[in-house]
Amino acid sequence: MKKNLLIFLVVAGFFSNMVTADLVVAAGQTLKIATVRIQEVLAKSKVGLEAQKNLQAKANELQKNLQSDQEELAQLQNQIEMKSSVWSQDVREEKERDYQRKMRSLQMRSEDAKYEMKQLEKKFMDPILKNLNDVLAEVGADQGYSLVLADEGRGLASRVGLLYASPELDITESVIKKLDAKSK
Repeated sequence: MKKNLLIFLVVAGFFSNMVTADLVVAAGQTLKIATVRIQEVLAKSKVGLEAQKNLQAKANELQKNLQSDQEELAQLQNQIEMKSSVWSQDVREEKERDYQRKMRSLQMRSEDAKYEMKQLEKKFMDPILKNLNDVLAEVGADQGYSLVLADEGRGLASRVGLLYASPELDITESVIKKLDAKSK
């Protein structure tokens, strides 16, 4: 059984190498491959930094708006905890209902803020990603790459398909420069 498996693996490996070699020869060219770190492009390019700045400003604004409600809710909870023993049953129930109502309102506003941030991120990022896609196609065509792969980190935990790439294949800096030039 083990011998048959070993023979199968050797034959399968041989044929896969032959097919790959035939594809490269049939195309009449050798493969030229590059990698690009997309997150670094978005984090270091001028348009990416501008989008991050705008998103952070909006996030700070929304957080500031929610913070006063959070503080009011915390004060009401403290008041209920400290004074509930001296209140009548009706007053205690009314304060607890008020607390629950404000808690639900805060949760709804928080969900609305998250939704607003997602929509704003989409609004800012979609044009950048479209430009980035165009830039990658241009760089790939201009520099004669057959294949440009996304390199999203080091180590197996962060990699989906690309397990190793030589640093010489990385074109991230040239993509950042081209994206910045195109975005002016």
